[in-house]
Amino acid sequence: MNTTSQQAGASVPNEKAPGAINTEGLTTDTTNDLNFATGARAGKAIAAQVAELAIRGHAVHPLKDGGFLVCKYGYCYAASDFAELQAFARRLGVSQ
Repeated sequence: MNTTSQQAGASVPNEKAPGAINTEGLTTDTTNDLNFATGARAGKAIAAQVAELAIRGHAVHPLKDGGFLVCKYGYCYAASDFAELQAFARRLGVSQ
């Protein structure tokens, strides 16, 4: 009789696989700047603003000089930078 083998239904110790990356369990890291719009991550804030305008039917085109062209129903508005785009969206009632 082999005493080193486990019997059917016997419990197996809960161990991590060799090379497992996260051995600490689930954690919440709030310092990850990818989750928040910051000065270094302006692209996320711009994409969110463009998406809000698009949901309400406005087409937003980025310009080479850093500005934006917002169009709807044949009318266009030229914003010289992101701050002006945000102000225009607030005037339209698209964002707070």
